[in-house]
Amino acid sequence: MLVPAACSLIYGEDDHWVFVVSAFLTTSFGFALEKLTRTSDESEEFERKEGFFIASLIWITAGIFGAIPYILSGALKNPIDALFESISGFTTTGASVIKDVEILSHGVLFWRNFTQWLGGMGIIVLGIAILPRLAVGGMQLMSLEAPGPTTEKLTPRIAETAKKLWGVYLMLSGLQILLLFLAGMPLFDSVVHMFGTMSTGGYSIKNLSIGAYGSPLIDAIIIAFMFIAGMNFVLHYWLFKGDYKRLLSDSELRFFFILCLGAIGFMSLELWLRMYPSFLEALRFASFQVVSIVTTTGFATANFDVWPPFSKWLLVILMFIGGCAGSTSGAIKNIRIMILFKKGFNEIYKLIYPKAVLPIRLGKKAASEEVISSVTGFFLLYLLIFLIASLLIMADGVPIITTISACASTLGNVGPGLGEVGPVLNYSGLSRFSKIIFSLLMLLGRLELYTMLVLFIPLFWKR
Repeated sequence: MLVPAACSLIYGEDDHWVFVVSAFLTTSFGFALEKLTRTSDESEEFERKEGFFIASLIWITAGIFGAIPYILSGALKNPIDALFESISGFTTTGASVIKDVEILSHGVLFWRNFTQWLGGMGIIVLGIAILPRLAVGGMQLMSLEAPGPTTEKLTPRIAETAKKLWGVYLMLSGLQILLLFLAGMPLFDSVVHMFGTMSTGGYSIKNLSIGAYGSPLIDAIIIAFMFIAGMNFVLHYWLFKGDYKRLLSDSELRFFFILCLGAIGFMSLELWLRMYPSFLEALRFASFQVVSIVTTTGFATANFDVWPPFSKWLLVILMFIGGCAGSTSGAIKNIRIMILFKKGFNEIYKLIYPKAVLPIRLGKKAASEEVISSVTGFFLLYLLIFLIASLLIMADGVPIITTISACASTLGNVGPGLGEVGPVLNYSGLSRFSKIIFSLLMLLGRLELYTMLVLFIPLFWKR
């Protein structure tokens, strides 16, 4: 919080006190909590149940304390709105309730995007280093194809794992800032848009998002880094070590690449035939929007809400798929979609050859029945939560197109949707009830469902 305070001072703005006070309140609470929960054995590891509780509580409290600057600065006067904006930032969703971001101070804009950057790396460390120990949400799937940091246990080596991942994250972040600045984007804009890109968060400091710059070169740079952020970060780690074979042999990455190419191809064709006179123009906008949505970033260069039905609903489908496991992206993840496809094909094949033994392979490794069962359960639970949330939002009087896209977008940590939450609008017009539901969806989606849902089971609280 002191970083945006320094930003306010640099730009000669008088709201630096907002972040100083917020930092003091947050730090004071942290010290008090540490004092109250100190144990005699500092080396004692937490138990499985405590792990679930801690992981959930970290993200909830981050959202609560992250909302303080919005309230103190007057950017958002309603606590529900401030909490929504903060949770959206830390969960890298990018859904906003601020109608005009361009009137905000540099400090508030910096904080808003900075929360995404912190949340993006936070979920990587959480997912790769902590959640596999808890066997949460199928994050153990990454060990099928990406050995190394993914299989680390929660030991003192967790610090080494986190350090390596942060190193990769920082190097990619610095490279993107440099390229955006050289492409003509102001330095401040380059930094905050890097925050939104590497975290696949999608907050922008422009009301028209990236479209405000009108630069094909800037579009291309952001497309490249959104795709990079949608990849498994363990692959980046091995790539920086010079092990290119892991990158080329990763079946999830190949699937992700083909998915993007296919979606861009079909969408470009429709936009060219029905909307844009030039195929290159159609290709530019389709490429940006497909990569932005499938990586759950949520940046926009065009109002895709007015695009033809096929293109619009293809984007909604991509909201469910998301990026790769071990990335900053949200949604179901490509590796789960691959397993579901292979499982469906095997079931059809067995109708013809009932005695055939057909293991589901990802690369050279076969997925266990436990993993396949976990993926199927996650997929069904994901759809169930989506349906329940959609019914609740529709009961609140929200139109069906807005409801479906908004629920898919918030649960998948995407950001914009269609209708009343389209790319040129936001979530500000919705009721407090809807905003609370969407805030819960963002947290559920970010923590792979199980981490939070297990807290609502009575058995969890029994000793």
